[in-house]
Amino acid sequence: MTELPLVKDIMSTNIPLVAGDQSLRKAAEVMLNNKLLGVVTVDVDRRPEYVLTYRRLVKLVAENVDLDEQVVKYAVRKPVTIRDDDTVIEALEVMRKENVRFIPVVNNRGEIVGVVEPRHIASSLWDLLPYGTIRVEGLLRRTVVLGGDVTVRIAAKAMNENGVPEIYVRSKQGVLKILREWDFLEAIAHGNVDEDRIEEYAKTTIVRVPSGYDAKAAVELMVANDILRLLVDEEGRLRVITLTDMAFEALKHLEEIKAKTVGFILVKTEPGKEIDLATSLLMIPEVREVYTVAGEYDLLIRAEAPSLRELYTVVSDKIRSDSRIRETTTLVGVEVAEKK
Repeated sequence: MTELPLVKDIMSTNIPLVAGDQSLRKAAEVMLNNKLLGVVTVDVDRRPEYVLTYRRLVKLVAENVDLDEQVVKYAVRKPVTIRDDDTVIEALEVMRKENVRFIPVVNNRGEIVGVVEPRHIASSLWDLLPYGTIRVEGLLRRTVVLGGDVTVRIAAKAMNENGVPEIYVRSKQGVLKILREWDFLEAIAHGNVDEDRIEEYAKTTIVRVPSGYDAKAAVELMVANDILRLLVDEEGRLRVITLTDMAFEALKHLEEIKAKTVGFILVKTEPGKEIDLATSLLMIPEVREVYTVAGEYDLLIRAEAPSLRELYTVVSDKIRSDSRIRETTTLVGVEVAEKK
């Protein structure tokens, strides 16, 4: 059995806070300083009130919005959040369902304690998968290549139209470099997007891997080098694989593993509620067995579901929602050995 990491184990605790009346330019500066792809505005109780993401900022630059406009005018009110004691699987499920890639993390009082992006989750999920699971051919994304003499504003329009977060920049000498998220944010925070040329900001060397490179090794390479993407050589064509791609690809493969349909949930209960709770839990169709246990936890539940996604829905909606439960830890089977 392998315990799935919780969001609090992998989230960024550098919370990118801005005030609602600060400028979009300031928001870009905060994202840049924290190396995060979003900013958060909180209320007096430190609960997330607004979120402005990198993707939204790219769109605003592409649409010629004045960067001195206030954040609150363009941010999303009452943003999607995730709890710090949710699993990384649950976080990715929320991101996929809500089509977001930057989520504030809150505690049980609703106070912000961190933020999470898919790239923060990728490594923890690939630790559960063996080498040779997949090769990178199936994960290739489109690329946008521009000349270095175009403006930052034009680059933003190209990113927005093609749904990509980066631009590949070819110099007059034919050298290919990359305008990363951090480079784009640098231009917004400290430059002039209508006059500055992208060659002034695209200084990063590209890391390449051959077509057919192992996906798990690709994740390890990106994490070790603190980069968000790799360029894949495929018969002269430029293709890209990102840490965000890899997080969702790992989720897909984990869902396909049959052993993942069995979960073991350790439960801490309110004092004296163990027996009553165990009886109630057995009424849940997916719960197969419930044991009282000695030690740090009070109950051990074995649950089964047709898929990993459905298993975690059972844990979230049918088990952990019971008011008699104080805390849970979910474990899943990675390999199954049967006695013959």
